This record gives sequence, C-alpha cells and structure tokens, in this order.
Amino acid sequence: MTSTDEIFDIVIVGCGPAGIAAAIGLQAVSQLKFIVLEARNRVGGRVSTDTTTFGINTPIDLGAQWLHHYRPENPLYKYHAISEDISINNLFISHSLTSPFFDIDGTRISSDKVYKAEALSKQLCKIVEESALSIDKSLFDAIKSEYMNYDNDPQIKRLLDLFLGIIEQYEGSNLDQLSAKSFFKSDNGFPECNLSLPNGFGTFIEKVVQHHQLPVELNCIVTRIDTSSSDSIVRIYTKDERILLSKYILITISIGCLKANSIEFIPSLPEWKQNAIDIMGTGLANKIFLQFPFVFWDPTWPLIYSTSPRFRFFICRPNDCILQIKLAARTAIEIEQKDDKETIDEVMALLRTIFSDRDVPEPTKFLITKWHQDEFSRGAYSNFAVNTDNQTLIDLARECNGRIHWAGEHTNHDGSIGCVDSAFESGQREAKKIIQRIKL
Repeated sequence: MTSTDEIFDIVIVGCGPAGIAAAIGLQAVSQLKFIVLEARNRVGGRVSTDTTTFGINTPIDLGAQWLHHYRPENPLYKYHAISEDISINNLFISHSLTSPFFDIDGTRISSDKVYKAEALSKQLCKIVEESALSIDKSLFDAIKSEYMNYDNDPQIKRLLDLFLGIIEQYEGSNLDQLSAKSFFKSDNGFPECNLSLPNGFGTFIEKVVQHHQLPVELNCIVTRIDTSSSDSIVRIYTKDERILLSKYILITISIGCLKANSIEFIPSLPEWKQNAIDIMGTGLANKIFLQFPFVFWDPTWPLIYSTSPRFRFFICRPNDCILQIKLAARTAIEIEQKDDKETIDEVMALLRTIFSDRDVPEPTKFLITKWHQDEFSRGAYSNFAVNTDNQTLIDLARECNGRIHWAGEHTNHDGSIGCVDSAFESGQREAKKIIQRIKL
C-alpha cells in the first residue's frame, strides 16, 4: 500500500449525477481541497450514451434516457444552455392515441378495449391510494382481490396486465415487491415533463463536468473506508493499493452496490444504516435496441404496445431504423441470464406475429443492456419496497461514523427518487452540509 501525507477536505466516491452536483457545490468554496474518485473509465454512472454500436450519429442512452420534471425547480434545468440539442418530449411509457396496441396473436386491439383496460388500471390504483393501511403490503396484495375477480374478457385482462406493467416499468420492480403504503410518495408532485436529448443524456452530463472542470480521477475503485483512526482522518483504500486521506468522505455509489457490499466499512456501518440499505427497493430496467435495414412499421407511431408478458413496450425511432424495447423487474433479470441470440430470436418472433402481413427483416445490429451484471451499478434505481418509507430515505441520507456523508437518488428524502434530478438534488444537499461542518 502506498500512502500520501496529502489530506483532502473531502473525497467524493462516485462521479454520477450526485457526485457531480456535490463537486460543483464544493467548488464554489475555493479554499476547499477535494477530489472525485470514479471506478469507471468515464463519468456519469448510470447515465451513459453509446456512440459506437450504431455509429457516432446514432447515440443510444444505455441507462437514464429522460430528464424528468423538466421545469425551473429542477437543478439541471439551468444547464440546458450548454447543451446543443434540447427538445421537450412527453413520450415516456404512457398512453398515446397514435400508438397501436397488439394482442399476443398479432391482432390489433380496438381503442374501446384499450380505454376499458386503462380505466380498470386506474380504478385499481385508486383503491391503493384511498386505502388506509396500518400494516404495509405489496401493491399486488392491495389490489389482488379486485384484480383476480376480473375475468369478463381475456383480452382486456391482458391489456390490464400491460397497463399495470407500466408501473413495473417505471419502478423497475414487480407489483409484489413494491410498497402499497409508500407507492404514491415516490414522486415529488411535479407534472411529468421529460427532456429528450438527441445527442444523449450521457453526453449532456459529460458537458456539465467539462463545463465546471471538476477534479475527477477515473479508473479508481474504492475498496475500503476506515474511519476508526483516533486522528479523525478518513482512510480511503483503493484497488490499486493506494491510501487517500481526507477529513470527510461522501459516498454516492448506487443502492445496488451498497447492497452488494462493494465497499468495506471499518468500523461496520451502524445497524440503522445497514438496515435501511438492506430493505430499500432496487429496481432493474434494461433495454434492447434493434436496428433494421428499413422501417417496416408505421413511421408515425411513437410507440408499439404488445400484450406479450415479456416484450410490452417498443419505442420507435424511424429516423435511425431502430426499435427500442424496454424491460423491467424480473423480465430484465431473465434477459441478462439468457443468450443474446435467444433473446433476439424471441423478439423477432413477436414482431413477425404482429407484422405478419409484411416482410420483417433480420436486424443488422443490436444492443442489450445488462445493468444488474454491471459491477458498478448492480441494478438501475431505487424504489419503495414493502416496509420502506420516507424514514428509510432519511436513514440512507443520514451521516454516520462521524465522517461519512451520503448522496444518491436513493437518499433524496425531500423530493423524488429514482431520477437523475433526484441524485443531483442529493449531491447539492450534502455539499451544503459538508461546507457548513467544515466552517464550524
């Protein structure tokens, strides 16, 4: 192990949106000495844009794709001025009058049935919203009796599953894993308005880092954090056998990595902190991108919906001849465990069922994300699992062991969770806390 006598005021672990926001906040105090340690060979964390698979002119967002809650209250709102390609898009996975719905046999479903199924799904959600639960239960358990009693029309039942699947897609977990008591607390009440970045969300985040010229060290994997020394100095151990010294440390790694014990803490984290990590929900969202030699679907369709239990949501990118399939929860896990060719064959069989009246070519290129296998993510984003609530977020955010601060979308107890702006807000929060502590 090699050590140095240099002592930082703060070391930030992780250069995702939370770490970036904290660094920007700390940078405002010129006398502070800090550094951001990032395990990957790039900044952004779960915000990453691929410009290799389909070419430089066809950027693909592998992780975060939409800047949600796009309005002045959003801390990322002001950065639109340094981006060259802003467009407002309310597409996300939501009902669209111009998007077709197809049944498992390829039949296009009538609008009347779509509306009925959507109304049923809203009724089920209302049951959850109006229920006064003294003991938490899963979303599925909360709606189970009403859901199971509906058997009037098998096609509408499959559509109902699709609409309930939108919740699973948004949260990254299945209904039987999500908290009924906390479900409607996962957002901050802002109306949904999504910012689409044609050059990629990851590209946007990189520009923010470049704009501020933040001190970031890439390819630096932190393995151990020791706060046991009597000199009140934190010792940060890295995989390449270095020891960094700091007065304070800010942990911004994902909830998935915290659950996986990616970093060893000496002494161990207090029981209340470890419990919050253990019980907090961790969602998974993956994507399949298929590029074809030509567009065989209607180029005016924003989305294609299918009642297939696995591949329900197709985002259409006709200008790039690309279909993007969104996967979540157990389906997303299953896809990571399968051979890629088997997955592509399964998707193509569904597309050829839907478009049985025309030539559906083989894809020329494809890409499948696997965020659970990613050692620096171990999933997508947090959600409220059964028996979690805002106190869980408060515990995840709460400083411990005297010197360890915490940020990340999973700690954003004063706003939404699971979004890029959630992470950014949490980084701003902790920067203010640390500055105040150092000034005392």
